[in-house]
Formats: sequence, structure tokens, C-alpha cells
Amino acid sequence: GKAEVFYNPAQVFNRDLSVLVLATFAKVRAAEVEERQRKREQRAQGSGKPAPAESPRSQGLLVLEALAATGIRSIRYARELGNRGAHGIRRIVANDLDITATQHMQRNLEHNGVPPEMVEVVCGDACGHMYARRAKGPGGNPDAAYDVIDIDPYGTASPFLDAAVQAIADGGLLCITSTDMPVLAGNYPEACFARYGGTAIKAGYVHEMSLRLLLNAVTTSASRYGREVQPLVSCSIDFYVRVFVRVHDSPARVKRLASKTAVVHQCVQCETFFVQPLGEAGPEDGPPKFKPARVVVPGESCPECGGRIRLAGPCYAGPLHDAAFVQRCLDACEDEDDLPGVKSWRKITGMLTAISEEHHDIMLYYKLPALCKGLKLPPLPLRQFRATLAALGYRASHFHREPEAVKTDAPNAVVYDLMRIWAEEHPSKKSPLPEILKKEVSLKRPFQWSTAEDTQKSRVARFLPNPEKNWGPKPRARGAAKEAAVVAADGACNIAGSDSQDAAAAAETGGGESGAASP
Repeated sequence: GKAEVFYNPAQVFNRDLSVLVLATFAKVRAAEVEERQRKREQRAQGSGKPAPAESPRSQGLLVLEALAATGIRSIRYARELGNRGAHGIRRIVANDLDITATQHMQRNLEHNGVPPEMVEVVCGDACGHMYARRAKGPGGNPDAAYDVIDIDPYGTASPFLDAAVQAIADGGLLCITSTDMPVLAGNYPEACFARYGGTAIKAGYVHEMSLRLLLNAVTTSASRYGREVQPLVSCSIDFYVRVFVRVHDSPARVKRLASKTAVVHQCVQCETFFVQPLGEAGPEDGPPKFKPARVVVPGESCPECGGRIRLAGPCYAGPLHDAAFVQRCLDACEDEDDLPGVKSWRKITGMLTAISEEHHDIMLYYKLPALCKGLKLPPLPLRQFRATLAALGYRASHFHREPEAVKTDAPNAVVYDLMRIWAEEHPSKKSPLPEILKKEVSLKRPFQWSTAEDTQKSRVARFLPNPEKNWGPKPRARGAAKEAAVVAADGACNIAGSDSQDAAAAAETGGGESGAASP
């Protein structure tokens, strides 16, 4: 019956994107391993010692899927990225706490022709498994650490982060999903602080704030062990957030974490916000110089409307993406034949293109419709607003989840100056915030709007609609004791290169620590 099957088509994109990121990362990792091996051989030759043995990492990635459920993700990784040598995956460990889920996983692997030496099925606690294989700390074994750890739970990823940042190899990749969006979106600030070490607030930039709160939990967990986190790609998708980050051994760079952490001051009446870093650091390429942060916020009331100010955070304030890695992924999108199992190319290309056009060093954004609605003004053309900011010498972009976002380094006063000018040209009968419109415009007069277009942009659809109604998470699986896997005729999951509808009928069943392979 339907209640016995757990398959969520919305997560096909998640897995497609993960396959692409792992394929790209494998090539980056292979080049680094090869370069390190070359340097070791040169040093050995110079000292007259025998050439060092080749590292096992030269044979490909060692991957852990910590919450594997029925193993659909591991099957895809094995079939699409296995047997590629250094540019692929050499072995996968698929773990789940539910013994029935691991039994189904084993049958699904066999049915899909995945060699036993490629995927090892483990039944155990995910955190215990990762703690037993940690790369850092007493008893740590860096050589046995995982190159990639994929954590995709039903709900929050926070219980697994401390173990994951220790079990990942130096320079390894963490792929982390959190689906508890009501918590990350500000409905339960007390729960958000307990899980992620920062409070959420209901604001227009909720999707970016969710990513930054998750990254705050990852970076602070890693910093305790002298490890720095480098976000490669951070995505807000449908009903969840997904981040791909590298973890490096670097106690020196961990000292910069305070300067990459901030609290947000948000007005409760208007869209005004301020970002207050928790520390200051010297330039990345200069000598390290650290000092307490200067206060950059005006006080307890909003300078635009006089409203009260609320706090959110602490949250991660550094770049959400690595521009070079995003470009590598975009380059890979042009060679679809290299990953024939991936079917969501149009959506992946659109999202990565949108990410590549974001200003990565600017934190949070305004939503232009909210600015207009808050003052009861007619809609201001988005292109005109962004182009005018650019003409004034400021930068402005969208956010990859919000096509109407204005991500800019312009101060709040400049943003609201533009709104005041728009209000002069399109008077409102009764503004709910007259204090904002009464303020004098500080921009030079005469003022002229700009509508210049960015001719450099590619003609790629960046913000695609959901393919069907009610596109969202399915109910949590009830566990193997109550629900058996309803699969193909022979009782095994048949997953061709991608998650096709035929594979959907074959089912991702419930069970396991995550409750399901994907929410």
C-alpha cells in the first residue's frame, strides 16, 4: 500500500546536485593528492631515501553515507562515480541504525549490480561510527578518515556535526542537509539556538539566514579541533538547506572565525538591518592581526523609522560559496554525457548560474516587494532599483533562492533614500511608516533613475517553478517494525542511473536513524 512506500521525487534534485559536486570534488582532490605525492618523491630523491608509497587516496574517494536508509544515494554514487580511478569513488560505507533498513539496502545493492567491494553496508549508530574513525584527537587516524561524509537526515543535522567534523580527512568534503525549516526560519528561536548556536528571526532574508545558522554550527564544531571550514556551495532548495563544505586542518586560520561570525540587528517595523561582526582580523594575505570588533550598529532604535531592534545570531558571516568551485561545477554542466545519470541539468545549471552571480562577500538582502509594501507604494521595477544602486557606486545582486532579492553593500539610508524618491514620484495616500518618508533625502539632486542592463549575463533560466503542486517533504517514515519495503517484483529496488519514476515505484523505504534516506 501507499503507506508502506517512501519515495520523495523532490529529493531527486538533491541527489543529482550531490553527484555533480562529488564528481567535481573528486577531480580537485585527485590533483591535490598527485601534487603532494610529487613533492614527497622530490624530497625523498633529494635526501637519497626510497620513494614513498602511493597514498590510497590516489585511487579515489572514500565516502560515508551516515544515514543511508535504503541506500538509494549510495547506489547512485557507486554506479555513477565508481570505476573512475582517482577521479571517482574507490569505496562507500553505507550506514544505518535500523537493521531492517540495512537488509533492504543489501538487497537493493545486489539487485542494482553494485559490487560488494564497492559498498560496505554497516548497521550502527552514525555518531559512534564516525567517532571511532576520527582523524583528529587522541586515537585519531588521519589515513583512515573519510574523504566525503554525506549527512542527509529527516530534520536537523546538528546531532551529527561534532562527530562528522572529526571523522573527515584534512581537506575532505562534508555534504550536510537540514530540513527543520520552521526552526531555521524563526518560528522557534529557542530551539534554533539549542541546535545551531544562534537564534533565527522572521525576516525577508530567512533563506540565507538559515544557511548561515547551519554553517555557524559546522564552523564552531570544527574550530574546537583546530579545523577551518570552507564553504564550496551553499543552497537553499525547496523545503531544506544543503551545504557542501571542505574541512582543513588549520589552527592559525581558525583564529579568523570571530571575524567571520556576526549578530544581526533587525528593525521590527521596517526592513532596516545591521550586521555586527564579533571580531576583526587583518587581510587574508597579510600578517595576522586580531582585535575586538568595533560597534557598527546605531543603538536600540531604528534610525529610519524609530522602531525597536531585535537580535538574531550569532551566525556565519563569511562567503557562502567558493567562486572557483562553482565555476568548475558549471563547466561540468556543459558535459552532460560525463554524468548520464543526472537528469536535473536545467535546474542545476540555473541554480549554479544564480549562485555564481551573487555577491558572495555581502551578507543578507532586502526584498524589494517588502520595501514597497511596507510603505504602501506601487511596485518599483527591480531592474531599475538595482541599476540605480550600481550607478550610485554600490553593488547589487539577487540571492539564488529569491529572484526579487536585492543583495547590496549600500547602507540602509541609501536604500530608503531611493524609496523616499519613489514615494515622491508616486505619493501614497497614507503610509504606515510616515517617519521614513519625512526624512530628508541625502542623495544629490537632481536625481535620475538608471535602467542600464547587465549585458554580461547569460540567457539561462535561473529560478524555475516547482514541477507540480504540493512540492514538499513527505511524512516521516515509521520504522521497519511497522512498515516493510514495497519494492520491485523480486523485492529489490531497481535504480537505474538516475531516480526515474520506475525507480520511484521501487521505493525508498523508511527506517534508519534519519527516518528515511531523504525527507
